Amino acid sequence: MYEPETSYDEFLKKEMEKHPELNLNDIELLKKQVEANKELPLINEKFLIIFLHGSYFIVENAYKTIVANYRYRKELPQIFSKFDPSAAEMKKVFETVSLSVVTQPCSSNTERIIYTSLKTPNATNYDFVEVSKYLVMMMEYLIIRNGTFDGVILAMNSKDFSLRHISKTPIRVLKRLLGFIQEALPIRLKQVHILDAGMVATTMFNIAKPFLKGPLIAMLQMYPENSEEVFENLPVDIMPSEIGGKGKSHYEYCEEIYKNMISHREWFLSLD
Repeated sequence: MYEPETSYDEFLKKEMEKHPELNLNDIELLKKQVEANKELPLINEKFLIIFLHGSYFIVENAYKTIVANYRYRKELPQIFSKFDPSAAEMKKVFETVSLSVVTQPCSSNTERIIYTSLKTPNATNYDFVEVSKYLVMMMEYLIIRNGTFDGVILAMNSKDFSLRHISKTPIRVLKRLLGFIQEALPIRLKQVHILDAGMVATTMFNIAKPFLKGPLIAMLQMYPENSEEVFENLPVDIMPSEIGGKGKSHYEYCEEIYKNMISHREWFLSLD
């Protein structure tokens, strides 16, 4: 794993060992395209490699993703700025929602599984925007610590998700966030699984559907309550015990990533 202070040369060397198809000419070409666009900020060279990998090493696609990424960051400052894992808002998210990485331990190139679940059915302290910000911070942490990896699998447990939770979801923010996921992610999104998908999850899907494109719909799978079919697609050995997996409790997974993010607070603050 890397540290934020890991030099670019060391990062490049290790990433080229992981990916023989990564080459200096493509990195330089992407760098020149980015620098020629005066509307883009200076981009850390490590992230050029991340975007290249996320775009399967197609330079033009990586460039388009970078442009879209920074456009959405401008459009959603409430999500993409002022990162502070120790902030009161983030602590409230931690107390309300379980957001965790369950692929532990894993090799450098293994897919990472992101698991989400409510910690309480009470929607009083639920804040869709702050939850989204926490998830973005978690992804930023994964990238800076792991560099490239094969992709992300999202497993979302909709148990206890209610119509009141839906009512606290700003549609304009949801539309732009889904646009970001589909057009601007620097990493490869492989699968999306919705667990305990009842009437409320179906309602949420129908609200989001106008903003979903074919590729994302194709990778989306929904499972009824207490279905074990999910383990045909997700490894039972590491999934949280609360859903029938043999891994740790999602509360433990959640606490691990939260503590790790806090330990890198200074790096998060430096991103603004």
